Amino acid sequence: MRITSNMTANNTIYNLQNAQTTLNNLTELVTSGQNVNQPSDNPAAMNTLLNANDSINALNQYATNSTLGTTTLQTTSNALSGISSVISQAEELAGSISSGTTSTTTQQSAIQQLTSLKQQLIGYGNTQSGNTYVLGGTDTSTPPFSTSSNTYSGNSNQSEMEIAPNVNQSVSFDGSSVLLGTGSYGSTNILQSIDNLITAVGANNVTGIQQGASDLESAATQVNNAQVDVSARLTTFSNMSTMNTNNLNTLQSVIDNIQTVNMTQVGVELEQQQTGYSAALAATEQVSQLSLLNYM
Repeated sequence: MRITSNMTANNTIYNLQNAQTTLNNLTELVTSGQNVNQPSDNPAAMNTLLNANDSINALNQYATNSTLGTTTLQTTSNALSGISSVISQAEELAGSISSGTTSTTTQQSAIQQLTSLKQQLIGYGNTQSGNTYVLGGTDTSTPPFSTSSNTYSGNSNQSEMEIAPNVNQSVSFDGSSVLLGTGSYGSTNILQSIDNLITAVGANNVTGIQQGASDLESAATQVNNAQVDVSARLTTFSNMSTMNTNNLNTLQSVIDNIQTVNMTQVGVELEQQQTGYSAALAATEQVSQLSLLNYM
């Protein structure tokens, strides 16, 4: 087979183009700092990266949900703590006059304190997180408790957030289940019990006062049950958040292992390739005595 000048030139150009491609690839690695910049670089690795990034996006959304849900439930927990504290004060006051009193001053003082405590209960019942009323069920835009009557305008509906794959947690809270005793925590209507106790104190009704004290004891248990529920929800958020963070770190490690460029190694290869390419250009020009522009 006769080797012609054109064949030699074409082969030289082919080799130079391959060398240029390798040089370009190494330059891209150094510039981007990533091993895989397009599917053709490594199809299998690119598929892994795409799946990992999709999972990371989902985990980031779970994190956003967890932050919002935790904030709402923590505010709810704070409100319940306030309600519990008020109930304790009311219990202490009822205990101090459980045998009744004929002192008008003592009666009026107790009535004023109980009235103030009831208003505090309603205030906690209308607690907000930002512009959201946290004890109104899914009706979060209006105050759930009336300041003039023992009524609840919220609902018992539940709003759930997805905080991990196939894990949903409710962040809504039905305030009537605590203050009016309409749910599973207990059956004591706390607001009405305070009203009954105020009436009993005003009439120096010892039996009524003692019944009021007993109702407040039940109320304390009712509030505690609600606190346990909210605490369990917060624990779920915390556990799932920890799991999601661990998964996120694992996925990021997978991506880093695929994408991280050994800059020292690539730098050496790039320098060698640049030197070789420059030498090949010079040698080709000397041998052929032709400008490369005739072939490229």
